[in-house]
Amino acid sequence: MCEIDRDKIETISLKLRASTADGGLTIKDRYYHLRKYHSCFVGSEAIDWFLANGFATTRQEGIQLGQQLLDADLVHHVVDEHNFEDRELFYRFRQDDPPHLSPAGPSVASLKQDCGTKFGSAQKKGLLKWYQAFFVLRPGDETLYEFRTDLHSTPTKKYPLKEATVKLDQSTKFCLSLTFADIQRSDLRLAFTSDEEQLSWLKAFEKSGAVTGQTEEEVEDQVKNAESIFEFSAKDIDGNEVSLEKYGLNTEELHAACGTARHLCCTWSSYSREPDPEPVIKKFAAGYGVQFDMFSKINVNGANALPLYKYLKSRLKGTLGSFIKWNFGKFLCNRDGKPVKRYAPSVQPLDIAKDIEALL
Repeated sequence: MCEIDRDKIETISLKLRASTADGGLTIKDRYYHLRKYHSCFVGSEAIDWFLANGFATTRQEGIQLGQQLLDADLVHHVVDEHNFEDRELFYRFRQDDPPHLSPAGPSVASLKQDCGTKFGSAQKKGLLKWYQAFFVLRPGDETLYEFRTDLHSTPTKKYPLKEATVKLDQSTKFCLSLTFADIQRSDLRLAFTSDEEQLSWLKAFEKSGAVTGQTEEEVEDQVKNAESIFEFSAKDIDGNEVSLEKYGLNTEELHAACGTARHLCCTWSSYSREPDPEPVIKKFAAGYGVQFDMFSKINVNGANALPLYKYLKSRLKGTLGSFIKWNFGKFLCNRDGKPVKRYAPSVQPLDIAKDIEALL
């Protein structure tokens, strides 16, 4: 951690790791329950060494010194399950990790060395239940790291915070919900122990590139009270937030646009039919001479559906109710932005020409 005297602890580390002939600690392969642990030392023996060499005057001081070695990411418990303890537990210097056992990293300890790093435990919503995990976020970093515990050497998951959306989640106490720019990635829901922790993590996420989004209640109110699609927005293919109000036409524009209709394209990702990122989609479409406005991939069903589509589905039901069953479902809106007709995926674009002409 950033409070550690790095030079002092590295000096002790070098002397501790020296050969026994040079006064160092015994480091060797050891066995426990028939399993071999390479190049490790015993925690209690290290404390004996601290005392014998004048680095500690009590065993408690020795424990604290060993913990500083661990916090500095110079040593770790061989299976990342213990802090430094005065017991017959095996520890290993990071540089002695065998190649086939070397962690992919970064470790919790290495991340926590930066001053201002945000870290702590939280309950994470899994597929069937909530479970505890440990999260680390360095200042200025756009990646949130998830670990099994605060001792582990390799993160179980990494979450990109750039262009992610964070919002208060009222489904459980002190909860935040993160929605990521890559909508193929599931939302991350985290519950904290207090509103203070919830707020501090919210601020940390915002500093790392996440933007504050609408709560579920705010979205519900917007969908319920909206009078047209012009009250909603969506991200274009380049990631810019675009208000649909720009597509509303005043009287002069209506006269100039007589006989035309605006066509907007959103790639639906609810069905995993378009795995490519937006730049690839844009390049592909350009090869076909596409000239209509294109938008980023979106979800159209479920709790994470784009609010625009929640509004459209609430006003016009399909054969499966509000659910959109497949790609190429279509909604037709009049010049005032009000949805007037919904079409099944099987309906061809030219088949709705007469309905469009009737609205012009």
